[in-house]
Amino acid sequence: MYYPLSSSLMFFILFSLFYHLPCESSKCESLFQCGNITASFPFWGGDRHKHCGHPLLELRCDQNKSTSLFISDQEFFVLHVDQTSYSLTLARPDLLHSFCSLTFTNTTLPPEIFELSPAYKSVTFYHCYPVLPDLSNYTCPVIGPISVSGNPEDHETCFPNFAANVPTSFVTKEKKLNIANLESVLEKGFEVNMNVIMKACQACSYSNESCGFDENFPFEVKCKPHHSPTGKFLIHHYHFLSIFFDVLDITY
Repeated sequence: MYYPLSSSLMFFILFSLFYHLPCESSKCESLFQCGNITASFPFWGGDRHKHCGHPLLELRCDQNKSTSLFISDQEFFVLHVDQTSYSLTLARPDLLHSFCSLTFTNTTLPPEIFELSPAYKSVTFYHCYPVLPDLSNYTCPVIGPISVSGNPEDHETCFPNFAANVPTSFVTKEKKLNIANLESVLEKGFEVNMNVIMKACQACSYSNESCGFDENFPFEVKCKPHHSPTGKFLIHHYHFLSIFFDVLDITY
């Protein structure tokens, strides 16, 4: 003996089926948003799942609505993201304090992801005694003389030293280093672009596929067919739907 299914029960069954339907594409349509930073591919973080971007480009949002990115175990503040030119402005938190209180640590940006913008250059700072006479220098009250050079091979035997990115207009030939100007420059950060990644993704767009990355190093580009939630629904639930509507035919 069959008992007719009420319309409310049928609605509940169908709603439950659709409600739990995973929609991979919608997860990647979400944007990362934090303060004044909005970002999409190739980044992930926040509401964007890891498979929606490059494994190393996770954006994080702190309680102060500041965006950060960890590169080679070094934290960088993300000051600006330009999704049109695929560039971003980064600043090292440890370089935002008084220059004379800094700890000299080096960080290398992975060349397979980032390129330094042509508007910026790398300079090297040295902590040496006695003062290096042929370089611009400044004497800090506690740690002593600091010298700077635009040539990383200058005085490479003088330790500790570290490199920082500054605008190409930054002068390294002055006899006395303008420490106030240096601190202002470091606070504004530097610009990098992600042309390496985006050029690698062009092959996917040519084949009308979406661009993804291997989860393991060296995180090579992997083209994937565009996901169709409706198709996935039909594949996984066709059998159930057939039985469900057969029951409706019997009961009615």
